[in-house]
Amino acid sequence: MTGPTDRRGRSDRLRVLVVGQASSTPGGIAAVQRLHERFLAARDDVEVRLAITYDEAGPLRRLGLMVGGIGRALTLVLGGRVDVVHLHVAKGLSALRKGVIVAAARSRGVPTVLHTHAGAFADWFDGLPAPLRRLVAWLLRADRVVVLAPGAREVYTSRLGLPDDRVVMLANPVEWPATVPERDPHTGTVEALFLGRLIDRKGVFDLVDALAGLQAAHRRRLHVTLAGHGDADAVRRAVAGHGLDATVAVRTWIGPDERDELLRAAQILLLPSWWEGLPMSVLEGMAWGLCPVVTPVGGLATLVRDGNNGVVVPVGDPPALTAALDKLLSDDEVRVRTGARARESVRTFGADAWAERLVTLYRELLDS
Repeated sequence: MTGPTDRRGRSDRLRVLVVGQASSTPGGIAAVQRLHERFLAARDDVEVRLAITYDEAGPLRRLGLMVGGIGRALTLVLGGRVDVVHLHVAKGLSALRKGVIVAAARSRGVPTVLHTHAGAFADWFDGLPAPLRRLVAWLLRADRVVVLAPGAREVYTSRLGLPDDRVVMLANPVEWPATVPERDPHTGTVEALFLGRLIDRKGVFDLVDALAGLQAAHRRRLHVTLAGHGDADAVRRAVAGHGLDATVAVRTWIGPDERDELLRAAQILLLPSWWEGLPMSVLEGMAWGLCPVVTPVGGLATLVRDGNNGVVVPVGDPPALTAALDKLLSDDEVRVRTGARARESVRTFGADAWAERLVTLYRELLDS
């Protein structure tokens, strides 16, 4: 069988097939994928091809994208028109869709990189019937599995039956803002920002409960924007039920330009999730110099150091979150200094360096 290097012929451009979501899909996976596509495509030595298998649209469009995206990927792989396949995967149907493509690539000797994003993959996998677990493990046996934090390595080695050296730790990238505003620690109103799904497991209702417990003076001074896709109406009802309409603004999903406007104006980034991989919203907030207030889940457990480059609170503990916010609003200098340290601590997460590490990984796979 012809190997990947031979299939490229005389061209040295690396043909990378990226399989994942539509770029317009809300959420962190699509945000990572947009950076992946853009920073690879900007290189002279890489040619990017796309196969879109999902979008948050109506059932018929989702079905069409799934069938069409898988068909496109299989056509490119089986036709010898790509050198490496990079698949962004979560859990559930996402894992099954990508698994079919991984198996096809494996049959043709095309290297695959499975880029994992689901903080709850283990719970999903362990809940499957035994025969389906074996099938999923066989489908997803990629040449390399990318995890977002050291603690996720065992999740995939044990469940997919992979040796340690096939699992690579590579944190999510962030588009680095060249300049950030000089934040006045003594500003009248302190802006805080939550970016993520408006659902229980992101801790948004814990956050609303915590805001209701703030000292009155701090509640008057703080303004919080909750922006994301999910059940915005349920969040608005919770906000109204606590009498927080003057403190909290609830918005649906926003695009990159609006996101950056909010990040530019804010001082605090809030994400009290129940579980995570490595959320893009926290990386983006830290890159903009915001003080992150998070829970020690997924990659956040090692990224954010309590009292140094952020604030860490227990999962599902609104009173602890209230106390942390009261403290941040009582000490303006500490809040701004913590945000500055947060920015410096994620400087190495820049998307340029991240894309370079991926290309190195692709070439290592081809050489081996």
